[in-house]
Order: sequence, then C-alpha cells, then structure tokens
Amino acid sequence: MRSKSDGWRWLLILSMVLLPLSLLAGCGTKKTDVITSVEQLNEPGRKIGVYSDTAEDQLVARELPQAQIEYMKDHISAFIAVSQGKLDAFVYDRRQMELAIKSGQKGVRLLDATLGEGNRVAVGISPVTKFPDLEAKLNEFIAEIKADGTLDDMQLRWIVQNNETMPDIPVPESAPLHLVVGTTGSLVPYSYYAGTELAGQEIELARRFAAWVGAELEFKVYDFEGIVAAAQGGDIDCIMSNLFVTPEREEAIPFSDPYSLVEIGVLVRDAEQSGSASFWADIRENFQKTFLRENRWQLFLSGIGTTLLITVLSILFGTLLGFFTFMLCRNGHPAANAIARFCVWLVQGLPVVVLLMVLYYIVFGNVVISGKSVSVIGFTLVFGASVFSMMKTGVGAIDRGQLEAAYALGYTNLRAFFRVILPQALPHFMPAYKAEITAIIKATAVVGYIAVQDLTKTGDIVRSRTYEAFFPLIAVAVIYFVLAALLTFLVNRVELKIDLRKRTPEKIRKEVEGR
Repeated sequence: MRSKSDGWRWLLILSMVLLPLSLLAGCGTKKTDVITSVEQLNEPGRKIGVYSDTAEDQLVARELPQAQIEYMKDHISAFIAVSQGKLDAFVYDRRQMELAIKSGQKGVRLLDATLGEGNRVAVGISPVTKFPDLEAKLNEFIAEIKADGTLDDMQLRWIVQNNETMPDIPVPESAPLHLVVGTTGSLVPYSYYAGTELAGQEIELARRFAAWVGAELEFKVYDFEGIVAAAQGGDIDCIMSNLFVTPEREEAIPFSDPYSLVEIGVLVRDAEQSGSASFWADIRENFQKTFLRENRWQLFLSGIGTTLLITVLSILFGTLLGFFTFMLCRNGHPAANAIARFCVWLVQGLPVVVLLMVLYYIVFGNVVISGKSVSVIGFTLVFGASVFSMMKTGVGAIDRGQLEAAYALGYTNLRAFFRVILPQALPHFMPAYKAEITAIIKATAVVGYIAVQDLTKTGDIVRSRTYEAFFPLIAVAVIYFVLAALLTFLVNRVELKIDLRKRTPEKIRKEVEGR
C-alpha cells in the first residue's frame, strides 16, 4: 500500500517536469493583437516568414528591420504557421496567396498593402548546359511571345482567370534536340500537378519554347532548395518555376530576360476565421480534396512505389555490400580494414541528404543518371556501412574457442564461419538490422532534393494543391508506419527460415558427416 508521501513525491516530480515546459511555452508567446498594417510588423518580436535567398528575404530585411525573419521550406507550411499564430506574417507572391484563400486556406487574410515594386521573374539557365545558344534562343522566344500577345494571354488565363486548361501545343516529331527543364510542381498557378500531370503557366511556357525551338521536352521536379544547384551542376538545362531574379542567384546562374513582374503581398492571421467551420465537415472536405479530387490517390500510389523501390533495393544491395566487405576484412588484413573503416566513417559521418547531393551533383555530375539510381546508390552505401558495423559487433561477441572447436572437427575457415560462427552471431545483430530497416525507409524522405518524387514529395505536392496539412501529412505518416511494419515482418519471416540454430539433430549430424 502506498503512503501519502509517495503521492506527494510523484506530484513534485510531475511539477518539476511541467514547470520547464510551461516556461518554454511562455517564451514562445507572441503578440495577439490584430494586424491591420505593414507598419505593425516592424516591431521587435514579430516573426516574418520568407523563403531563403529570395527577393522577399532582402525586402523584409530592408523594410522591416525590427522584425525577426523566419526561413520557410515551402509556402504551404508558412500559410499554416500564420493561421496557427506561429508566424505574425508571411511575405510572398500575392497572387499565390490570393488563390490559397480562394481555394479554402482558413485562418489567414491578406493586407491591402504590397511590399516593394514586385519581383522580376525569368528563366534560370544552367551555366554548363549543352543545349546550343540556349540563352539567346530564350530571349528571342520571350521577345516574340511578348510582341504577339501570347504571353499576355497566358498570364490572363493562368493568373487572372485561374483557367487550368492546358492548350494543345504540338510536340515536335523526331526532334534532334533534348531540353531538360527543372520545375517544382507545387506553385499554383505557375507549376503544379493537375491530377497526375504537370500544369501551369511555366509548364505551358516550357512546352511552347520546346515546340518553338524544335526540341524534345523533359521535366524534372525538385524541391525549391535544390533547383538552382541542379542548374549549376548541369542536371537540367534551365529552370521554369516562377523563379525570382536576385543578386545572389545571378552570381550562381545566368538568367533570360524577365518576362513577368510578381506583386509581393503580406499574409497575416485572421482570428475570426480560425475554427469557424465544423470539425467533421472539415475532415470530410479535406479527405475528398486529398484523395478523391483529380484522382490524387494515384499520386500517393506512385510515391509509395518509388519509396518501396528505393528502400528494398538499398536493403538488398546494402546487405550484400556490408556482408562481403566484412568477409574481406574478417581475417584482419590491415589494408582492407583501414579502407573499410575510412569508408564507414565517411558515410556515417555525413547527413544522408548531403551524401545524396554530393553523389548527384558532384560525383555523378557529368553522368546521365536518374535521381532514383543515385538514391539507391546512396542508401546502399548507408545501409552497407551499418551492416558492416553490425557484423563486426555480432561476430566479435562469439568466443574464439568456437572457431577453434570447428577447426578441431575438420571444418575449413570459411565453412566454420558459416556453420558455427554466423548462426551464433545472428541473434546479436538482427535486432539492430531490423531497426536499421525502419531507419532507412524513413531516411528516404529526403530524396526530393535530387528530383525524386517519393512518398514525402507526393505529400508536399498534394498539400500545395489542397492548402491543407491534416490528411496529406497523416496519410504519409501512416503509410511510412505500414511500410516499415511490412518490411520488418518480411525480415522476421526470412530470419525464421535461415535461423541455423533451429536445425534438427538429424540435420546437424548429416552436415557434420558430410563436411
């Protein structure tokens, strides 16, 4: 029976845990007054969200010097952060924010004022592109569509009227040229997915230019942070994704002549609108928009397939790589061990996303290779390094006398390893092996940085269309749980099949006699 002092002790412990948390929560408390003007944002403690390395970043630093700048990964996360009060404002393309509100983004509103004179939009060109005279041809094409009114018509349809119908643009037959265009696929109305197909003003611009120049067209979809690096490395010929011209970007890559000017708006929280709708009505609408509208479930299926492909191949190849590397180093060859230790140290010391980008943009920078292939190579190295370390730990736990006893029975070194040492080492490293499978499938979430449309990237694309976070994020999380559980279950089944400790005495006797 517990005494009263035990209850007081637990209450004290609980208070000690909750007090620091409450203090941290208090540190994050923001101003709750209604923001009606840009001037209110120029106060200490105000948090203004922007994309990094953009004109908005420089604009806010210049116009609102007292505010604190918060760098956002994508505009959809920024919209939600504003609606939840985590940001006081988000400074971005006014037209995209208008469309977000019109499409159902709740809890936010636009201030009447704009910031600055607007951002110039142009085509970013790879400095190492092999496409002949690309910059000159782009400038000639832009001048032509400006003169004949095609560009005005495109902006009217996509930006003003929000017409999502892609015009019929003839595709060149047996084109001698190949144009690779990088885009983001998550910027309505410029570059986004309508169902499973890319659409938007920038996509039409790319199709028109490819037809005009007589080139076969290929799109590669990147996260925003990686698209300029892709152009620098020559993985794409140019960027068409509502790319703003900034001084830093002009130092990294050349640009075509500007063809558009984008107004910069300020998005703030609308407290009156936050939580006005029914919870269950929101859930039903969110589900319908996330999975059913435009058959977006097909995007999730495609993302699941890509994630599974990368994960399964990486596990298979990584297991083989780690195992055979261990076998080469097993008998203590100094050179092999030194090289293996260095490679394991290098691979395990790098963040996975950095390793993938080094492989994609540097190691294979001048090689025609897909992002999926580079992902498999990168995760094979990561998984192989882990398997090598697991094997060393598991085999090292087996007493040396076991090997000597096998030699006494007449086993060769290799046969002794597979018949005596490995069966006893399996229980030591299999738990870590199964944990690594779960870790590797979660780590694949970063492959969007090298133009791979995996499950996480699919969730980002759907969020950019629905302006909702709940179902896209929950769906992605649940699918990762299911995939990890499925792969672990399969490994458990394989483990039962190969567990040499469960051999019958008769089978062991035959193996000994037939050694």
